[in-house]
Amino acid sequence: MRHLLWLFLLPLLATGGMAQIPGPPNLVTASPYPYVPLSPGQHNLAVASATALTVPALATYAAVCASTATVRYTTDGTTTPTSTVGMPLSAGTCIGLSGPLVLANFQAFSTSGTLDVEYFK
Repeated sequence: MRHLLWLFLLPLLATGGMAQIPGPPNLVTASPYPYVPLSPGQHNLAVASATALTVPALATYAAVCASTATVRYTTDGTTTPTSTVGMPLSAGTCIGLSGPLVLANFQAFSTSGTLDVEYFK
């Protein structure tokens, strides 16, 4: 009886188990997109001092883009960004912020940069 069990398990062990399925994974997304735009966005937002976002009611996601220079930002709610503290966001690049707490805690700083922000629910 043990030999029959090994005959069944041996092919599974050799292939790494039943979890390996050939082909691409199935992707499921909401149709057409999971987020709906909200107004107003914030454009050319100067961040010469540590600046928080003005988040519209119901916003759960934001696309934040550094427009003219590198911007440093934090999202923990306790650390103030400076020219050397915070995550760098290079000019011309964008990040996605997800969740009301992250949006509420976001702060940005740059000596010469600005931000463009679009909000979504």
